[in-house]
Amino acid sequence: MIAARPGDLLYSPMQITFRPFTRDDLPEFRAWFLDAELSRRLSFPSDQWLAYVTAGDAARCWMALAAGQAVAEVQVDQENSERGYLDLAVRPDLRGRGVGTAVLSAFQSGPGKAYQVLEGRITPDNVASIACCRRCGFTILPELDAEGFIQAIYRRSRDC
Repeated sequence: MIAARPGDLLYSPMQITFRPFTRDDLPEFRAWFLDAELSRRLSFPSDQWLAYVTAGDAARCWMALAAGQAVAEVQVDQENSERGYLDLAVRPDLRGRGVGTAVLSAFQSGPGKAYQVLEGRITPDNVASIACCRRCGFTILPELDAEGFIQAIYRRSRDC
């Protein structure tokens, strides 16, 4: 359980819903990149990115909503029919409030069920993302990959 601080907004997985990312989401999502931390971690969502995540099977993207408001964006690049590579962006003003964990947990029991394996690649200094993945049952591999990232891997049990 995540301890709340005064003024924190914590979202349980039951309150998070997902809908496909659309062109209408782009202005709000781009505004999140005014935040230095987010823009350091993820690439700016260009028009080419939008075409990539909305065009077909190579990638999918969702907006995560709580009480009708966008709280996060989730992207999965699909390697094959069972493995997806995960990116998660939490709305900057909600960081540190348990939103990332709530969204990732809800994603695993929602749209993420389509993937047998989900993998995140995290920079070693991104302690919050590593902790979020750990709380959601991802295995954190002890060695960095060839590109210097930590691999966080979630394998769905075959009986799910």
